[in-house]
Amino acid sequence: MPVPHNPVRAFLQMHDTAMNPAQQQIIANHLREGETLLHAATCGAAAPEVVQPKSSFWARLLGKKSAAPATSVAVGGADFYAITSKRVLLFCGSAEPKEWFLMLGMIQQFVEHDNGLGDIVFEYRLTPNGERLPVGLLNIATPQQVHTLLGSAIDAAYNASPWSV
Repeated sequence: MPVPHNPVRAFLQMHDTAMNPAQQQIIANHLREGETLLHAATCGAAAPEVVQPKSSFWARLLGKKSAAPATSVAVGGADFYAITSKRVLLFCGSAEPKEWFLMLGMIQQFVEHDNGLGDIVFEYRLTPNGERLPVGLLNIATPQQVHTLLGSAIDAAYNASPWSV
């Protein structure tokens, strides 16, 4: 009996991305019809989630707002991402991935670190104390190659759109 063709597995076998079978299956489940996988790999922890301390009912009622400062908790270490022909998916511990559709101007910042890793920032999230936290593909390997691939995918998506004519 022939094995059905799995485009995710075929791509991941051609490119060594250190993705485990569970991650490959998650990506395959999130691909839409007509969407092709361009790149998938693991990444470092996403921007930390800000956890607000719980204040009691009585503290709120009596106006005691001097609660403990917010703390940040890093999201799990099994983060991975996928770049498709139409969007970027970031999987970081939640049931649904964070997604960004490919469009001009979506890359807010690109940073290459001395250790060979890099960040591609798509947006920023504000903490309650006003600090900006980057959100996107953080601590990725081969950042220049991923940035170039993403730029090409954005250009192709824009040229395929009806308003680019």
